[in-house]
Amino acid sequence: MQLNNRPHRNIHREKITVGNWRPTVKRLWHYLADSQKRLFIVFLLTIVTTVVTIVGTRINGIVIDRYIAHARLQTLLAVCAAMAGVYVIASVFVYFQNSIIIKVAQTTSTQIRHDVFANLQHLPMTYFDTHDNGDVMSRLTNDVDNINTALMQTFVQLFTGIISIVGMGAAMLWLSPVLFAITLLATGATYLFSRGVARVTHQAFATQQSALGSLNTQIEESVSGKLVVQLFDHIDATMTHFDQTNHDYTQAAFRAQALSSIIGPFNNMTNNVAYVLITAVGAVSILGHWGNITVGVIFTFLIYLRNFTGPINNLLDLINTLQLSLVSAQRVFALIDEPQEQDAANARALTHTAGNVQFDHVSFAYHTRPILTDINLTAHSGDVIALVGPTGAGKTTIMNLLTNLYPLQAGRVLLDGIDVTTIKRADLRKLITVVQQESYLFTMSIRDNIRLGRPTADDAAIIAAAKAANAHTFITQLPDGYDTILSENAHSLSQGQRQLLSIARAFITQAPILVLDEATAAIDSNTERLVQSAMAKLMQDKTSFVIAHRLSTIQAADQILVIDNGQVIESGTHQSLLAQNGFYARLYNSQFETRS
Repeated sequence: MQLNNRPHRNIHREKITVGNWRPTVKRLWHYLADSQKRLFIVFLLTIVTTVVTIVGTRINGIVIDRYIAHARLQTLLAVCAAMAGVYVIASVFVYFQNSIIIKVAQTTSTQIRHDVFANLQHLPMTYFDTHDNGDVMSRLTNDVDNINTALMQTFVQLFTGIISIVGMGAAMLWLSPVLFAITLLATGATYLFSRGVARVTHQAFATQQSALGSLNTQIEESVSGKLVVQLFDHIDATMTHFDQTNHDYTQAAFRAQALSSIIGPFNNMTNNVAYVLITAVGAVSILGHWGNITVGVIFTFLIYLRNFTGPINNLLDLINTLQLSLVSAQRVFALIDEPQEQDAANARALTHTAGNVQFDHVSFAYHTRPILTDINLTAHSGDVIALVGPTGAGKTTIMNLLTNLYPLQAGRVLLDGIDVTTIKRADLRKLITVVQQESYLFTMSIRDNIRLGRPTADDAAIIAAAKAANAHTFITQLPDGYDTILSENAHSLSQGQRQLLSIARAFITQAPILVLDEATAAIDSNTERLVQSAMAKLMQDKTSFVIAHRLSTIQAADQILVIDNGQVIESGTHQSLLAQNGFYARLYNSQFETRS
């Protein structure tokens, strides 16, 4: 149920703190805690492959100086064969290393996705009123996928790269401190430049993901409302709006990608300069017989340099993925951290109720706009209370407060004399069944959709509920009967058939309090008779609240409350209200005149 009279949604955008990436990384690492054994294996395999690379490369340099320079071909071939075998083994280690990381990434993203979805189930309605559905879906799908991609693509290179950088750096320092000094200068220049660019790109990627959320929202709205778009010939305007949103996202993505792509060319330039300087310094040393630098040493050092700068290059090339994943992680964690709907500290369990309901001077405001003012209402067990009034008067809001979906600003809502805010929400909502104007059916069988009202119900109870709701006949006429799978909110069924299934779901719930929120507003007259008959049976022995625009359907109500501008302006039975010749009488007579 939604507030019919709420103003345009005040969409809230979480502020992503630029540069505040350390808590995000720490939290991601917390998710990896369950995979510590696997990560330790990766750590060991990485050390092995790094050591093999260091030793193998040094042996290659020695081969140049001792065997190639002295034409010792037979020994050279034997050494090369041994090295080839070692490199094959190292490649096998790399394969297992990558496989383990993929498993870790998939497990971690699965847990994150679970935590996001689990928190969504417990968020208050106010969150969904102030956030685009498309943006929420984008966090659950695109942003989690970005995290998964980052873990798979960059974690291996980050993890192995650090070990390789440390190992190769130590080897280069041992081999030639002079040449290593040149390497450090080039690496330092790359680091400082990359750090400056990263600060700018982080904000750019935050803007990109926000724009993607807006794009997903429009796509979701356009698909859901495709019938309205076509019927009102709104295609051109929809395309114009989409093109603008798509353009905004493209511009944001281009800026983020373009900024991050600057790092790669700069890094390549500094690496090439380092290669030239190392070769020149090495050549001068050899020609001048300075130190112990040989052709083999230069060869070994250049290979070390490649293995030293390679991981750095890979990480810098993947900086856009890293930035994007950090922004996505911040967006995902912001959703996980949203405060859940909480029961009051003194909340009590309540499994039974006589159905006595009282609204005691209740007032409610949606944000800063008053919706209800000083509402007083009393319903005794078994009463039928009808709420009528113009659209946006506050009728549905009253029922939302009964189910404690929104917080009160003033007054109390009492159930058997107990403040509903002090009842555990799960218990309260089991005692109240709601049939909405727009029935919602899930992608599952008809049997399971009805069983949602009472998960423990057996097939006999489901069939009995369907018969009571006048739905059994049309269900059995379907090819698969009760096993018919519904999809896309059961668009293959008519609105009336969907409503009958909702009533069957309400029947099987067996709750003592019933809310019918415009349950017949969107169906034809013939189907309405079936629905009215089903509702009459459903209302027996229940305290019932009926929200209705068709006043002919509530003439037998024990009490009718006329709501206008959030206030009860008239109350009484149908006959007494007609006798008052006030708002209700004018509303009823206008409907009668329209039908005649």
